[in-house]
Amino acid sequence: MAWRSVWNKAYRWIRIWFTQFRAARLKNRRPAAYDAQGILIIKIDAIGDFLIWLDSAEQYKKLYVGQKITLVCNTFCSDIAKNTGFFDEVISIDSKKFETDLSYKKEIWSYFHNRAFHTVLQTAYSRTIDMDLLARNIPAKEKIAFVADESRVNLSRFITLRHIRKILDDSYDRLIPSGGKDLMELERNAVFLRGLGHQFQAGYPSLPQMSVRQEIIPPKPYIVIFPGASSGKKMWPINRYAQVGEHILMKKGVDLYLCGGQNEAYLFEQFVEAIEHNKLRNRVHNLFGKTTLSELAEIIRNAELLIGNDTSGIHFAAAVNTKGICIFGEFAYGRFLPYRCERDCKEHEPIIVCSAKKHCAGCAYEKITAACKENLLKTGRYQCVDEVTVDQVIRALS
Repeated sequence: MAWRSVWNKAYRWIRIWFTQFRAARLKNRRPAAYDAQGILIIKIDAIGDFLIWLDSAEQYKKLYVGQKITLVCNTFCSDIAKNTGFFDEVISIDSKKFETDLSYKKEIWSYFHNRAFHTVLQTAYSRTIDMDLLARNIPAKEKIAFVADESRVNLSRFITLRHIRKILDDSYDRLIPSGGKDLMELERNAVFLRGLGHQFQAGYPSLPQMSVRQEIIPPKPYIVIFPGASSGKKMWPINRYAQVGEHILMKKGVDLYLCGGQNEAYLFEQFVEAIEHNKLRNRVHNLFGKTTLSELAEIIRNAELLIGNDTSGIHFAAAVNTKGICIFGEFAYGRFLPYRCERDCKEHEPIIVCSAKKHCAGCAYEKITAACKENLLKTGRYQCVDEVTVDQVIRALS
């Protein structure tokens, strides 16, 4: 029920808000041993953010030659992290549980009290309260982070009291300037490396091929459609995806595979029902919740194309060098999309952005317009998402 969803979100943010008051009571831990060794990197962001970061992640072994590199990441990303070979040790955390479950939070903190590192690197620009409290609880001789994102995009910090923010910032020995809000995340990740003294130019991330069960890879040729998103506000209407899908089925000799989480499986039925020609429906296949992330990556790697919203699917396409078309709301335009590289990436398959090109792009850092608020109330979607047309996406296919 809608009221239950609203309550769950409110309860989550209430718990997150109260978390800040633990900061003043928590000791900023340092190692007892003078010769503490090793680098610990905190990267407990969502899947899409993690995939973008892989371009920079590969560089830490080059920067810290001979040092053991330990990664702390979101549980969802742990298999991918282990398969990259970029890290000597991967420690996973259930980030949602870590946000709201105090006993789990204390369990994680306690685990790290028995570890010691030379350096802790907090690589996220949008540092949350829990990311900072985690860094505060890990014994290290040196702790380094970005100057934090203070915009409402980073709501966890945005709602934190000013004097608590100062305590959290003081957890670190050095704060690297972030380069400003207009950087694409690839560029910002490179700024962090350069702040550490490593000369690096950003490019597309690259996810090494992973060993998966071969029967999960569909027979070629096929196209992947990724119609879900982390929020309904970012989701292009499923009937429009079906119109694009029907065009593909009629004009191209390929099947369609719909992917996403199990909680998005209802979209498959809606998609199929929206296809007007019944004879085409058996060429649409349901992979919602039926793959691991590693398997999903390889399915996307072997696809002709991926079409999706601003979510992890499009960043998987970028990381495995598959052409992507993203139906993109412009609320945080420029930060995560479109992709922008510092080095030459002309040989990489493009990630094409279909957007409404509205004057209010970037409203995540300013105010949402009255018209967009009205559209949200009527449709549940941002106006800039709603105004992307089927013809735009079909033109991007060629």
